[in-house]
Amino acid sequence: MRVIAVVSPLGGSGRTTMVAHLASIGARQGQHTLAVELCAQNLLGIHLGMPRPASQGWAALAATGSWWADGSFDNTDGVCVLPFGPAAPETITTLHQLLAANPQWLQDQLELLDVPEDCTILLDTPQWPSPLAQAALRCADAVLVVMEASARGCASTDTVRAMLQASPATPNVQGIAVTRFDPRRVSQREALSTLRQQWGSQLLPYTVHEDENLSRALAASQCVNGMAPHAQSAHDLQGIFHWLSAVPPLPPLPAPAAGVVAP
Repeated sequence: MRVIAVVSPLGGSGRTTMVAHLASIGARQGQHTLAVELCAQNLLGIHLGMPRPASQGWAALAATGSWWADGSFDNTDGVCVLPFGPAAPETITTLHQLLAANPQWLQDQLELLDVPEDCTILLDTPQWPSPLAQAALRCADAVLVVMEASARGCASTDTVRAMLQASPATPNVQGIAVTRFDPRRVSQREALSTLRQQWGSQLLPYTVHEDENLSRALAASQCVNGMAPHAQSAHDLQGIFHWLSAVPPLPPLPAPAAGVVAP
């Protein structure tokens, strides 16, 4: 299986929207796809067909030592969704304590999931450097950084580089995608030019344009590629999906030598 972390140091950058659309595109093309929500906003289900935020999710189950995947569901596109679910502040604290005690906790949970070998797992992360975002980076085969064309996006270079260093994914599978781009705004065009200078080939050539179809798709709990396949945003997201489709999974860890106890 492949694990793809969608991350950002910026709030409101569109991580959840990106995960929902990439998962839907993959499922509509016949791929096994699992979208895991690591963000306490608990809105991924809304993007993927639920009429309201999930009433049950993995966070509360994991915090009490129960099997974390009991709250999953499949949407009409065939995406398997594991929502975060409602969680009290003490639940978040418990999850962070689990990660502090075992930094590989998330990876261990993903490996226990009963999913097909060719499944793509997309991780919708909270704003970095949340412990859950850091955990997602540690187990990712590929990293997609969601940014905006703005002054704060251009000022985040050092933060993003530090974030990428937390992942075992090599630079050729670490991409940066600009979202919500409005070419009518001079400030955004200038910021996009600066981001291209800063990141070179790591900045994907597929800039997700801001158009009304994305908002309409969210309101209808649909993927824009299904509702308005000829929209500019649908074309942009399709390009990002094709980039991710070429990402190979990380090789499995070697088995311990005879007589050696694995840590």
